[in-house]
Amino acid sequence: MKKKCVVLSACFFSLFCLLSCGLEEFYYIDYVPYSVMDTTVRATLLLPPNLDYFERFIIFYRIYISDIPETALIASTTTNDLFNNQLNSSLNSDYNSLSLYTNKTSTNVNTSNLENTFYNRSYFLLTLKDADIDFVLSRGSLGAILEIYFPPNPGVPPKLILNGTTEFVLQRAVTGPGLNFVPKPNRDFLNHEDLYNTANVTNEINADVATNTKTGAVFRYTYVSMYIAATGKSSELPPRDIYSQPTFIGIFRLAESS
Repeated sequence: MKKKCVVLSACFFSLFCLLSCGLEEFYYIDYVPYSVMDTTVRATLLLPPNLDYFERFIIFYRIYISDIPETALIASTTTNDLFNNQLNSSLNSDYNSLSLYTNKTSTNVNTSNLENTFYNRSYFLLTLKDADIDFVLSRGSLGAILEIYFPPNPGVPPKLILNGTTEFVLQRAVTGPGLNFVPKPNRDFLNHEDLYNTANVTNEINADVATNTKTGAVFRYTYVSMYIAATGKSSELPPRDIYSQPTFIGIFRLAESS
């Protein structure tokens, strides 16, 4: 009996050590619900009102060169021939690859390296003109209505709108992991010959743009694909970055610069 008690005590002690030290705490941030396609130029999202461990929302984007003058925004709930390698074969590849992470019914999605997942497909973090997007989409944005609006009018820049009143002009990135570039013709999300010129698609110039491999095509148009995710910090020391599953916002055609 004494030996049996010693064995049981050892088992309980081992179990206590395992529960207190050996198991890593599981952290989870809920995702942003799918966007609503209001028109061909606007997507609307209702940001969650409460998220544990939350710090801010981040938006990834990539620009694609095309020969097709399509005007539609492609929402997450639609099927469109543009994904059948018509608009840009890189867009088709990126969308299919990233859908493994946007699938909300999957129980096997690992978002621990979410930023690297997007960076590896040449997606960059959206910025804002004359405003810090990390502050704009921080805790104060929880529960807000977020609109991404791409006016078709030449020379009118696209905007991020919160609660229908506060507007910010979208701006392209200039940095990524180990990368600095100078976008041409500028940081605006507006179509321009320097933007759809495949010669400018380099790590030094338009690193956020995907070239087009079609032969015999005349490239004249550009589109942007966007995803949103929530990010925060774990409560352990030292804290580590944690991410929600990303949500596909949509694809917009860029208006002409002039």
